[in-house]
Amino acid sequence: MSGQQDCAPQAQGVMAWPGVCHWGGDALARTLAAAGARLRLPLVVTDAGTWGAAGSAVEAALAAVPGLQWHVHDGVVPNPALDQVRAALRVARERGCASVLAVGGGSAIDVAKAVYACLAGGFDADELQAPRGQAWLNSAAEGADPLFIAVPTTSGTGSESSSAALIQGDDGRKRLYRSLRARPSLVALQPELTLSLPSRPTAQGGFDAVLHALGAWINTDPSPVGKAMALQALRLCMRALPDVLRAPDSLRARADMQMGAYMAGLAIGMSKVDAVHAMCTPLESRVHMAHAEVLGPIFSVVARHTAQTAAAPYADAARALGIAATGDEQQDALALIEAVESLARLAGIPLRFAGLALSEQDAAQLASQAMLSASMPINPRVLAPEEIQSLYLQMAA
Repeated sequence: MSGQQDCAPQAQGVMAWPGVCHWGGDALARTLAAAGARLRLPLVVTDAGTWGAAGSAVEAALAAVPGLQWHVHDGVVPNPALDQVRAALRVARERGCASVLAVGGGSAIDVAKAVYACLAGGFDADELQAPRGQAWLNSAAEGADPLFIAVPTTSGTGSESSSAALIQGDDGRKRLYRSLRARPSLVALQPELTLSLPSRPTAQGGFDAVLHALGAWINTDPSPVGKAMALQALRLCMRALPDVLRAPDSLRARADMQMGAYMAGLAIGMSKVDAVHAMCTPLESRVHMAHAEVLGPIFSVVARHTAQTAAAPYADAARALGIAATGDEQQDALALIEAVESLARLAGIPLRFAGLALSEQDAAQLASQAMLSASMPINPRVLAPEEIQSLYLQMAA
């Protein structure tokens, strides 16, 4: 595969494999059994909609653990801010919770990661960015750390297996907190728990997972395991997403989508993503749209621009997935990009922004924020700040 770097002798890195993942039927019960004595008075971090749909199944599994008590905090909202972290942390400390169990999508799991870090590290939410909080987030796990379990009920962000949490600060800006120590040590992938998810968030989450996998595949990070995970995740997600949308009650499709999102989370934890997600986060602080609805137009503009001079990784993916094999890198790359755009249309995700107005100053500020992303320098086509500014203005045109 010509577009991917070989694992050269001078390449180096580190792999911190995530904790144990139980998948398939009764995954939650098996996960709780594996937790053993470490599962003590958990705080269940979730949102009201998820808890209304899946709460009875989760509580039944918890009730089957002899002597276990738990408390539920269902105050998480989409695109969570520090206020949700503060509220959940307050409940955890008032109730004396000794472990954390996240139930829901990326928002719930991201909030749970921040709550877990504060509980385990003994600091407040406002200290996540302070030296004390950063020191804990960057440190290695210890045997005395409390237990953190994730039970995803959506298939999208892969937060259950990634090291990142996206939380909006009090200033309205979204910040990405990375910590291998705050990643769930036990994960339950039970496809039945995703059946109640409505079609729109199912579609949007699935598209996000596709772009996670693709971003981890095309970037220049040399991790061989990250690349293998990314390609398999891309294969699973691109096949399963249409199946889930056409047959939402199909457990096979749901299971494939759930595993694809999980593996995409693993891939981005090892290899990060590309300029698409790097440019998405700053823009999300300015527009009130679902994550996937911001990703769609950014992908269409940035992927086509990147492929003009760095077509090989897109072409390699197209050939590996059986999408195209003309032998012409530009044609095969374009076929892959068009296949992803077709998935966006099937999912009802627009590929153009409607009514987005950006001045040159706005675009320049967004570009400067995007340059701070760790994924921007490993985009297969290196983008200068002025180039990123121009791409933002193209999206608004």
